[in-house]
Amino acid sequence: MPMDASRENIERIGDRRQLSENKRELIRKVIIDQFSDALFQDVGIRDICAAAGVTPKTVYKHFGNKDRLLITAIGPDMEHLNELFAQAAAKPGSAPQRLEAIGQTFMTFYFSRLPVARILFLNIPSAYLVSHPAFIQRAQLDVLQNVIVDGQAEGSIRCDVDAQDLSEAMAGISMRSMFRYLTSTTPLPEPEVAAAQLARLTRPLLEQRRDQNR
Repeated sequence: MPMDASRENIERIGDRRQLSENKRELIRKVIIDQFSDALFQDVGIRDICAAAGVTPKTVYKHFGNKDRLLITAIGPDMEHLNELFAQAAAKPGSAPQRLEAIGQTFMTFYFSRLPVARILFLNIPSAYLVSHPAFIQRAQLDVLQNVIVDGQAEGSIRCDVDAQDLSEAMAGISMRSMFRYLTSTTPLPEPEVAAAQLARLTRPLLEQRRDQNR
C-alpha cells in the first residue's frame, strides 16, 4: 500500500474516534494561543492543526469552521466568567458595592487569562463584540442590568437613565479600560488597582443626582 494512502486511512480512522478530554483541551489551548498571537483573519486552520498535531478534518468535526472553533474554544472560559459574575452580584451589600465586586471579578479574570483577553479585546473584528451573540456576552450584561435595577429601586443608583443603557455604558468603559491595559507598554497593574480605577470611572455615571427628587 502506498505510504500516502496508508496515512490517509490512519487519519480517517482517527477522525472517527472520539477525542479524549486531554486531546480536546490541547486543541482548545492551541486555538486560544493562535488567536491570541495574531489577528483573526491571519490565523489559519492548518496552523492550528500543525501546532496541535491533528488533521483539518478532526478540527472541523469537533470544533467547526473558523468562527465556530474560536467560539467553542473560549466557551468554557466565558461560561466560567458568567458564573463568577453571578456570584459577585449575589454578594451582600448595596448595588454599587456589588457592581464594584463585579468589576473586581472582571479585571481578575482577564488578567489571569491574558490570551483570552487579547482575543476578545484586540484580535477579533470589533463588529463581533457588538453583533455576534457569542461575543456580546448577554448573560454578563444581564447581571449588570439586574444589579442596576436593584440599585435604582433602593435609591443608590440614578433613575433618570434606563438600566440597560447604564449597563451598556459600564460595559463600554470596562472594555476600553481592558484595551488600554493590553496595549500599554507598562506592566499590568494588580487586578485590585485596575478594579479600583474602573470603579472611579463608573461611579459618577451611576450616582444618584441630587436634583432628581426635586
